[in-house]
Amino acid sequence: MALKPLSVGSAFLLGTLLIGCNPAPTPVADTTAPTITLSATPSPVTANGTFTLKATASDNVAVTKVEFYDGATKLGEDTTAPYELPVNVTIANNGKKTYTATAYDAAGNKASASFEVTVNITDVTAPTVTLSAAPNPVTAAGTTTLTATATDDVGVAKVEFYEGATKLGEDTTAPYTLPVVLNAVQNGKKTYTATAYDAAGNKTSASTDVTVNITSTSAPLRGTVVDQHIGAPVAGSTITVMQGNTTLGTVTTDANGQFSLPGLTAGTYDLAARKTGMAGSNLYGVTVGTETPSVELVQRPAFDTAVSPEPAKLTLTRADGSALAGATFTNNVDFKIVTNADYTGPIRIMYAQLGRTPGSGVITSAATANNWNFSPPQDKQGAVDSGAVTVPNAASPNFIAGFGSAAGETVYLQVMVVDFNYNYSRYVVPIKLINTNSATANTVVAPTAAAATAFTLKQEGSWTTPYSVPGVDAAPNGSGVFVEVRWCYTDTSAAARPFAFDIERSSDGTTFSKIGTVGGGSSASCSATNQATRPFNFRDTSAELTAGKTFTYRVKARGANTVASNTTQTTPLAQFQPTFIAPGDETTGVSINPTFVLGQNQTAIGADGAAYNIRLRDLMTQTGYNLPGAAGNALIRVEEGTGPNGNGIAAGQSLVFLSTGAVLGAPTAAANVLTDTSAKYGTVKNLYPVDTTAHTVSMPWNVLVAAPLQPLRPYKWEMYSGIAYKYAPTEGNRISAYSTYTWAADANGNPVAPINQTRPVNINWDFITGEK
Repeated sequence: MALKPLSVGSAFLLGTLLIGCNPAPTPVADTTAPTITLSATPSPVTANGTFTLKATASDNVAVTKVEFYDGATKLGEDTTAPYELPVNVTIANNGKKTYTATAYDAAGNKASASFEVTVNITDVTAPTVTLSAAPNPVTAAGTTTLTATATDDVGVAKVEFYEGATKLGEDTTAPYTLPVVLNAVQNGKKTYTATAYDAAGNKTSASTDVTVNITSTSAPLRGTVVDQHIGAPVAGSTITVMQGNTTLGTVTTDANGQFSLPGLTAGTYDLAARKTGMAGSNLYGVTVGTETPSVELVQRPAFDTAVSPEPAKLTLTRADGSALAGATFTNNVDFKIVTNADYTGPIRIMYAQLGRTPGSGVITSAATANNWNFSPPQDKQGAVDSGAVTVPNAASPNFIAGFGSAAGETVYLQVMVVDFNYNYSRYVVPIKLINTNSATANTVVAPTAAAATAFTLKQEGSWTTPYSVPGVDAAPNGSGVFVEVRWCYTDTSAAARPFAFDIERSSDGTTFSKIGTVGGGSSASCSATNQATRPFNFRDTSAELTAGKTFTYRVKARGANTVASNTTQTTPLAQFQPTFIAPGDETTGVSINPTFVLGQNQTAIGADGAAYNIRLRDLMTQTGYNLPGAAGNALIRVEEGTGPNGNGIAAGQSLVFLSTGAVLGAPTAAANVLTDTSAKYGTVKNLYPVDTTAHTVSMPWNVLVAAPLQPLRPYKWEMYSGIAYKYAPTEGNRISAYSTYTWAADANGNPVAPINQTRPVNINWDFITGEK
């Protein structure tokens, strides 16, 4: 018999019956309330202050929160164990009070517990206190003693002393005193406060003003913080002044990175520079006296701002472990440098040098001067030990050249250590050096042909190798300024050879100060035309060098006598900033005989001229031209008139000419002149027009290159060399200052004369030519 199909109603009924046979499980509800107890600490409460309600709560699932109540008033809640709430009390709360804590779980179950707190505060009388200082006013460096007279009805527990919000110390026994060290850094009115406490926590404060007016015969301690040895100023850095373990005060560097500490009494001080985002820089052993030197701190951007800015601390001894400071040495110096173990490792490098800041040795180098340096293994952590070092040695043969005397002279050994984060530790250590070099008895003559040349760099150099293209460790902002002083000493007789050359600088042309020393020497070589090849040199990297300010230099040969060279002047230029105007970047339809237009700020920065090498590359063939030639010092020279005290061209007139070689001078032939609106070199020419109002120069392609560019072709034009320069009319029209925007290197990567700093290409624009 065939089965009958189910009707819709039958199927629904069957499904219902089947469902009823397998019921779904019903969730079990959480009906278990938490358990809770309540206590208080301290209890009873006998002193003004706070006690803490403490609830101990648990639940079969979890406690979500505990609420605390004073009667019906909720005081607060805590959602994490231990469940606590601090409660403030005073004598007004004396008596018994019942507090309640209620614990909840996630299902809303709750349980409560109560605790009775007895408040019995009996000592509510605060101490009385007065504060005085002696001496006051403070007119000499030393200490003033803060004295607090404090009494209490029960007893004074302690007196705390403050300057502003800074706690200076405390005293727990009468008389309540605290000595405060003061120096001229703190000149002005200072307010101190003393706060007396009793055992119940009652307290009272009193203040007094102290007038600090310390005068001193010492010269002010002035300094500058820069981010490189020839780098940009670091404004807003906090300079902390210390003497021994005592902090005397702080000052902040201004917009030029400079600070001044007038009136410090004679002695030795330490400085620390700190600024958010910057590595730390410490300088130990600055001597203040009647001839206090200016100091420079290098404070670089931190490699990692998340790590400590504290530089390594150094232990400096002689090689045998005996005291270094004040020790006497004869014809050599021995030392040993050991770092502490707690610093941001590894140590990048250690330096030691006589008479100048270590680490700037490359840019202050001379053939007769050396530093000692050591790079520990870069996987080395913990304390670093230089081992026993004696210099001069084969690597540093001129370490003591020019320093010391037969009778012994106090000189300063400077030691610097730089860690992984660029935190700088620098120590200045006085030693006595006996130098028996026979040249100290020689009768010397004057150095000749001294010439000072300022260099302003668009990009700062690497901190140790400024001759190279800036790398990842070159500071990104600002520009560097330094002055290279070169001279000759042509008397080669042994009896006239100088023991030392002392370099002096003046900012007013009259008053000179020694800024450096290098070892003496002599050479028959002395170029009359190429100042850059004169055999002796010193590079002044002082942060005091300022664009637009004239500095005068001279060199003194020193033996048994001292004789000065001629004086020589230079005025550092500000940054040179040429600009491309046409053909514009990414333009099309450019003429196959284009005119290249450059903007320039040569006159705005005080320069007498600018020089360019323009490179053009066919982007299809990767071939092209350099105008006016392949060498980096093949230049198109553009001079807007700066008058008789400048380039000799009348204001409003202009000169454009070609030059090449290691010496930048006047045009060597009329054929090299492209523009001469004043006819100084013959007939008027205007092949490369100069707009002296807009300060632009136009360079038509077909003036120097007969063949036009290819039509419908992509090209790139770039600035291969770009500098500005300034003449010294009173010194034979030599060039006395350069401002380098970009400068080329030779095939080996070395800079080409006359600029000894390579800088990469900074401007390159693309364009596409149109049809013929």
